[in-house]
Amino acid sequence: MIKRIILAIVSGALLALAFPPFDMGFIAWFGYVPFLYALDDKDGGRLKGLITGFVFGLSFFLGTVYWVIHSMYYYGGVPYTTSALVMLLLVVYLSVYPAVFGLVFSLTARQDKVLRLIALPALWVALEYGRGYIFTGLPWVLTGYTQASYIPVVQIADTTGVWGVSFLILIVNVAVFYNIEYLLKKTRSLPFKESAIALALLVSVVSYGVMRVRQVDNEVRLWNTMRVGIAQGSIDQSLKWDPFYQRATLDIYRALSLSAGKMGASLIVWPEAAIPFYFEPDKVRDGLIGDITRETGSFILTGSPSYSYNPTTDRIDYFNSAFLLSPKGESIGKYDKVHLVPFGEYVPLKKFLPFVKKLTAGIGDFSVGPGPVPIDFEGGSIGTLVCFESIFPELSAGSVRNGATLLVNITNDAWFGTTSAPYQHFQMSIFRAVENKVFVLRSANTGISGVIDPVGRVRQKTGLFKRDIIVDTIGLKRSLPTFYTERGDVFAFGCLGMAALFIISAATTRRK
Repeated sequence: MIKRIILAIVSGALLALAFPPFDMGFIAWFGYVPFLYALDDKDGGRLKGLITGFVFGLSFFLGTVYWVIHSMYYYGGVPYTTSALVMLLLVVYLSVYPAVFGLVFSLTARQDKVLRLIALPALWVALEYGRGYIFTGLPWVLTGYTQASYIPVVQIADTTGVWGVSFLILIVNVAVFYNIEYLLKKTRSLPFKESAIALALLVSVVSYGVMRVRQVDNEVRLWNTMRVGIAQGSIDQSLKWDPFYQRATLDIYRALSLSAGKMGASLIVWPEAAIPFYFEPDKVRDGLIGDITRETGSFILTGSPSYSYNPTTDRIDYFNSAFLLSPKGESIGKYDKVHLVPFGEYVPLKKFLPFVKKLTAGIGDFSVGPGPVPIDFEGGSIGTLVCFESIFPELSAGSVRNGATLLVNITNDAWFGTTSAPYQHFQMSIFRAVENKVFVLRSANTGISGVIDPVGRVRQKTGLFKRDIIVDTIGLKRSLPTFYTERGDVFAFGCLGMAALFIISAATTRRK
């Protein structure tokens, strides 16, 4: 059992290195092998498989989501020990998913190898997909994201989403594991068929990627172009909501926007909550913000908290919003955040458990917006993603499906400091561009801001905690519909179905 535990820990640590900030994505192609080898005990029993998977999860998630402590302690004002406890509870919860994988692996130890070659990756994808939805979802550090820098590999995401890349990585790992198993004389037959299937799939995906990049590049040249600017104010989180610093904040964004305007930007993007007070659209024309848009002669998309009266409930609803301002200083469009952060922007179960509200005093109480509705303007249509909405693929696809010609992610990642989280968060935006074959603009208060093209190339990006602007020329989508945009997570649903059949088949065989 000690050997199992060591292998699981090593495998989890290897996979953590495949993600930012280390970003050694190539490790993902063999990083699961020690874990699979640790599970490979036909007489090991279900409990050992469960424990091995759980230990792998602890090792991996401790190495990738440790930043929760930093966010809660330094910016949330939560005591360090409490912050550490919350992070550990989160890691324990997330580790349940690989534990389930370990359990099923043990249950199916005697199943056909070719079947397992396909079914085990499907099971892993099903578990990652479930993690993205259960308890509001946290699809963070999904396996496929490790390949964000490998452009030909990730193009398959415009059909399968990130889930297809995860599946490919796992199938290669299982094939490598089979070969190591053979070399160590644990099996007598050479896994030729399994290796050939994995290799053929890998070659097919890369070939598709090379072809697709060429096709997309040719098509993008025909799109209408627009000069865009991204402002990164790098406002210190301790000052951001200080009423005495509001004018200074707007002066910073005014200076950045004027610079972008002089460089020809027709659209300038400010980060989430760049306006540090409740924005009132009917007063913008006569205020400083209206003056800034008139001075730049540009459209400005900015984040701001907002509120409106709800006649149905007879109360004021508060939103985490994005507003589009015209060059004339008018508010011409608004988007309200749809996927709120639990215990950050709202308190779950407060209607059913009144005492929860008392335990979480000070936490935001935002309402949910109407959905992924793009904001139209004369240059095109903007699909807006506020903060961690960019980690939920279906929201981006929904915006493009509803007519968005450009995706914009506005966020404030100052909460994460200089941990791995801002790098991990930026990496996910690359997949939103690839899945929908659309340009993605990202404006983050303290970074990382950037421009990503429709095949996932990062055209420009900023550093962390630097005041900066980016100006670039992009294309506005008018062609290249993708299967993922139109049909969403069909591949993930297929993996869920296959995993369910695999488990049922294994359980039935075991009873016999």
